[in-house]
Amino acid sequence: MKRYIFSLLLVGLILTRCADKESADWKVSPTFTNENVILHGTKGKFGVVKLNGEADEPAFPADQGRLYAIYFLENGFSGQAYKITATHQDTGELVKLHEQEIFNTESQAKFGVKEAGLWKIDVAVDGKSYTDFVVEAE
Repeated sequence: MKRYIFSLLLVGLILTRCADKESADWKVSPTFTNENVILHGTKGKFGVVKLNGEADEPAFPADQGRLYAIYFLENGFSGQAYKITATHQDTGELVKLHEQEIFNTESQAKFGVKEAGLWKIDVAVDGKSYTDFVVEAE
């Protein structure tokens, strides 16, 4: 009986920890500065910054595409393909934002998301997950 109760408690603890981790994944990721540019992404790995639009609008305006500078902050990716996708927190909608070969550490891409809310941005390099971060579209 003690073994059964212990097993139930252990399963409950594991499920609670998984639920906590999942909810933590949906917090807006902090911005960071790289060479005097404020980026959204993962410090030391990957970042994006909006290049056009109004100065007072959000970095990720809902239902409007914008031009973004894309930075791979680690070397060694030249010649590999990357893909950026986004998943909406509430609807689960998955959209492909951009796909291209990496020629140097910086490129540009035009993309946008249709709906306001939190979006998890996933970056894959040669089909393997590289990094992810959460942004808010307004």
